[in-house]
Amino acid sequence: MTTLARTPIAPVDFAALGLIAVVWGVNNLLAKIAVDSMPPLLTAALRFAIVLVALAPFLRPPKGGWRELIVVALLTGPLHFALQYAGLRLAHDLSPMVIAMQLWIPASVGFAALWLGERIDTRRLAGIGAAFGGVAAMAMDPAVFTQLGPLTLVALAAASYGAGAVLVRRAPPMHPLTFQAWIAAISCPVLLAGSALTESGQLDAMRTAHWTIWAAIAFASLASSIAASALMFRLVQRYEVSRTTPFLFISPVVGVGLGVAVLGDPLTWQFGLGAGLTLLGVALVALAERRGR
Repeated sequence: MTTLARTPIAPVDFAALGLIAVVWGVNNLLAKIAVDSMPPLLTAALRFAIVLVALAPFLRPPKGGWRELIVVALLTGPLHFALQYAGLRLAHDLSPMVIAMQLWIPASVGFAALWLGERIDTRRLAGIGAAFGGVAAMAMDPAVFTQLGPLTLVALAAASYGAGAVLVRRAPPMHPLTFQAWIAAISCPVLLAGSALTESGQLDAMRTAHWTIWAAIAFASLASSIAASALMFRLVQRYEVSRTTPFLFISPVVGVGLGVAVLGDPLTWQFGLGAGLTLLGVALVALAERRGR
């Protein structure tokens, strides 16, 4: 843990964190579009089916640590996506759901402090506080309180992912794409079984889906699950969670902005204030890293 704390975040990794945030922000919009046209568990299962096909060459047995691998896969795969996609399907507006998704960041920092004993210095704590305050300011919009059911589902999904993002540090060491391949291999059959038990009309939904829906699922598979998530797992293994996750508060700014521009979500002063505070928090964390170097 001490070695990780002393390691400055490399400039290329700063850029990677920003790219991950943008990809996940765009994917929030595409996920909402997809689940509005297809059953949510089926949508998630198809997402992981594409991932599994793409990463089949990387599906190599780990050297021990099967229990940790399965736990992480279940937390970040079927549990996370079943809750999140169900919440998105029930939601009327994307923006409140995007805000709830960001709860995985403070959850991961809390789990890291609880399970891994990570310490958070005052400068990074200030950045995390400002960034989370920005998300909270966006949550002041009255639309949030009209969708408590979907919001709760998405918040629980976020907590599940936050726990998995921390426990990946205890999983067996392996290539990030191998990790994602195993997550897909475990998630796909679980989600398909869940869809078969709880949903209907799957074949009709797939047959009538517009090509843009399939493009949205493909983006979620290739750009989000494979590229961005594998890269995030690598960064979490390289650096402390409390130092990497604050940069991902850029994601809700992108997601809410797209919700306003594409889906017509109302643009309020809360969003402007929240976006400014979020970027300020990211800047504080970046400044702390620069001083550390």
